[in-house]
Amino acid sequence: MSKHKNDEFISIIWHELRTPMTSIRWYISMILEWDMWDITPEARKALNHCYDSSVRLINLVNDVLAISKIESGKMEYYKREIDITSLMKLVYNDVFLEAEHKKVNFEIEIDKNLKDKFIYIDSDKLRQVFINLINNAIKFTDIWWKVIVKASKIKSKVKFEVIDDGIWIDESKLEIIFEKFSQIESSLQRQNTSWLWIWLALCKSFIKDFWSKINVKSEVWKWSNFNFEIDLI
Repeated sequence: MSKHKNDEFISIIWHELRTPMTSIRWYISMILEWDMWDITPEARKALNHCYDSSVRLINLVNDVLAISKIESGKMEYYKREIDITSLMKLVYNDVFLEAEHKKVNFEIEIDKNLKDKFIYIDSDKLRQVFINLINNAIKFTDIWWKVIVKASKIKSKVKFEVIDDGIWIDESKLEIIFEKFSQIESSLQRQNTSWLWIWLALCKSFIKDFWSKINVKSEVWKWSNFNFEIDLI
């Protein structure tokens, strides 16, 4: 199959999947939020799991489509000036409910030297990078542990970091986690399963198109740090 036909195939599949997946998510949400039925705690727990799975599937399909667009050169970027403090507030609002639901302590730290500082970027795609990094950190961080997003001024750049107590990646695996279909065994005993790291491939692609590079450091059973730098204007 040619690359053009492959991209077209992925796009068609995405559009065919989007409608039923969105309907499933909406109906489950309606059942959970409306007091129309007497739902037992066990049933509510199962429905919550179904809702989370539907959201995860929608996000995964969106990520696959986004990577396909990037690789075919069809991804469009809409850059504008955005205040860093405002961006961090948006990021917090994007994910704090998920952190609260998982009982993970989530914090944002902004360097005081970044007050009234701006970057020129596609803010929606940068927010998607943060959402992917933070949500995965939350997923693999145990309850009451911490996920921190830092923004620091480094000369003429802002350095963003997503730091957690939970994504414990062996140093020997760090070079392959940005490959689209790499699978890394989770270090959490309760997560004894492999994980599809396509979300990291998307983050890498977006950051590369922002003329930067995403880096990762990790120490098993202690912490992980994903970071990248963006030019200030």
